[in-house]
Amino acid sequence: MDGNQLNMDFSAAGEKNRFTEALHGGRFILSIESPSPEFGSSDPAPDPEQIAALEDEVMRVQGMETILAIPDRGRIWRGVEHALELPAANRDRHLVFLSGAGTDVDEAQRLIDLAASAGIKNLVTVSGDAPYGASAKECRRENFTESTLMLEEAAHRGFFAGCVTNPFQYTGFSLWSQFFKLERKLRLGAEFFITQCGWDMLKLQALSWYLRAGSEYTPHLARLMVLSPTRMERVLRGYYPGVRISNEFRRLLERELGYSKAQFESAQYRRLELQVAGCRLMGFSGVQLVGAETPARVRIISGRIRQALEEFTSFPQWLEEYNSYLGSAEMSPIQNGYRLYDRILYRDLPPEPPPGNDLGEPEGSGWERFMLRLREFFFRGADSERAGHARLLKRLLASCRGCPRCRLESHEFVCPENCPKRLSDGPCGGVMADGGCEVDGEECVHVRAVRYAHLRGEFPHPAADVSEKPGC
Repeated sequence: MDGNQLNMDFSAAGEKNRFTEALHGGRFILSIESPSPEFGSSDPAPDPEQIAALEDEVMRVQGMETILAIPDRGRIWRGVEHALELPAANRDRHLVFLSGAGTDVDEAQRLIDLAASAGIKNLVTVSGDAPYGASAKECRRENFTESTLMLEEAAHRGFFAGCVTNPFQYTGFSLWSQFFKLERKLRLGAEFFITQCGWDMLKLQALSWYLRAGSEYTPHLARLMVLSPTRMERVLRGYYPGVRISNEFRRLLERELGYSKAQFESAQYRRLELQVAGCRLMGFSGVQLVGAETPARVRIISGRIRQALEEFTSFPQWLEEYNSYLGSAEMSPIQNGYRLYDRILYRDLPPEPPPGNDLGEPEGSGWERFMLRLREFFFRGADSERAGHARLLKRLLASCRGCPRCRLESHEFVCPENCPKRLSDGPCGGVMADGGCEVDGEECVHVRAVRYAHLRGEFPHPAADVSEKPGC
């Protein structure tokens, strides 16, 4: 890839899509995420001039493929609408997000129509975050449109459509539930995907190995966070859904908060350089940076990343520096966290990735097993029956919420409507490291469905084909 760090063609784009060309050409991409208001924060929303100045600087970066990512905060800030305030000539170098949070089906359709009419080419759909601090009951009052529904429509309308996944999960069931949903999104038309933010390079490498084991390559970008003191304190408080850190890494960050400003920034930049170079060597198509939100920071960070990509040209060389800098820190936020592959960071990708680690003995109490057998006995075939059939029994045995279409049998006899966001196609990216729901901390219903599949003996070995696994 070293010879492919070329400048983009700045001639009139027409029907061309320079982001697509860069991905398919194997050129490493630097995506800069524009600022946007954060849930539960008093930070002011950026004005159009701020975003325009950032875009101008992003377009000027030399020696790397660069694009501007425009996030969507659902009910409070719409990415598609703010993308329209930027020059139309650059829309094939924009990555525009569409969130299902605070969005009903009609609003999602309006935004997709608006993006299509404006010539936006690259659209990433996400389920979106729950309202900050909301209870499960309060969350249920909100509209959430499935990212899979929006993705399918975007792909149908001809967008270069992408999705998001969270590989930073530390139980086998929470990790596999994310992989199952990713597989579903790829089948529905996603042509690339982006990860949740995280610092555990083992998890990022496992994701690349997982893709390689399936004998297919889907372009993917790692979302990385450039830490400032304010953003670091928010990470330490668990402010960002789906972004988790270990106790050991927490202590390291807390020590860095005590450094001088120059020392603090130097530590963050070096960590970022190592992450970006590692991602390139692991087979990622690029990175998306959160926190490079001013023209000055884009200039500094893009320069340092360019130097890092030139500095690290082989995996062993990079690994030696990474291990001396950060490799000793335990990144799992829970004790004995599940790893798909054993200590893979100590070696590059072998000719054939090894089989994934087994999930161990089925986990479930005697009561759970008994109730699962009851639901299986009474509700076998429920997906093909009238939704209201045996509703009282479903309510008693499966906490049924009166869905218009029953999915008990296809969802391991767990009602997906018990998700506070009412997501039925799989977990959101905010699932906690141990598989807990971001809203109430209870086990995510989609994680539970995967666990029940294992309990019932219907979960294939991790080395098997994933295209038709439970929970997809």
